Amino acid sequence: MLQANTEMLLTDSAILERARDSGLTIRQEVLLALEQGEMPLRYQRNGQCLSPADQATLARSHVILAGCGGLGGHVLESLVRSGVGRITACDPDIFEPSNANRQPLASTRTMGRFKAQAAQFRAGEINPLVEVSAVTKEVSLDHLFGAQVVADCLGGTLHRKALQAMAAEAGLPMVSAAVSGWKVLISSTWPGEPGLGEFMNNGAGPSVEQLQGNPCPAVALAASLQATELIHILLGIPSALRGNLLIADLIEMRFSSISLHTRGD
Repeated sequence: MLQANTEMLLTDSAILERARDSGLTIRQEVLLALEQGEMPLRYQRNGQCLSPADQATLARSHVILAGCGGLGGHVLESLVRSGVGRITACDPDIFEPSNANRQPLASTRTMGRFKAQAAQFRAGEINPLVEVSAVTKEVSLDHLFGAQVVADCLGGTLHRKALQAMAAEAGLPMVSAAVSGWKVLISSTWPGEPGLGEFMNNGAGPSVEQLQGNPCPAVALAASLQATELIHILLGIPSALRGNLLIADLIEMRFSSISLHTRGD
């Protein structure tokens, strides 16, 4: 088991310098340091929640981020700060003023720019020890190979079932989130099992997200729960949301869950 040496905390600059000198990638240098009992200083406050072995597992991991808007922007922030080594950020959309109420990557600087490219730039500002690739088109099956999990951060319902089918074909679990006014929905789906896209409407007409709005606190909470579930899956922690739908009502401040396996047709 990897053991942390509190006397050997490495700054970002030290790791980047090692990578320049060795010719290894930055991710390889991070893993090498962790295997030698050295902890990047930026991960020190992960403390007892993540062991050095856990931190190394995250550094090796690859997450597909489908959507870089409200949910995706917040999820990106959590995964990058946690040290997930590789993220493929897919989104064909550009920022527009209506995104500004809830999407952390939406700013006066990014208006009119691709959301995926803004995600890549933001990740570089947060943590130079991870790798984020920007894909300015919809996620495809080719993007999924080599990843461990898919983050379904798509708005509405139109493409959720297709993404679920794609994740199943690649043999990957998928963590989905949605916001409907002050209600938050989260679920995790494994290949061949029911998911959030089947629980919501079929994409005909406006979605409940569009009809009831997306306030920023609800989006941020949904993304935080989603990012936590993604990290748990990467670390091999049994999923409490597998086949279940977690519902958070922020008006009543009440959490409940239902089984997607018993949903009526």
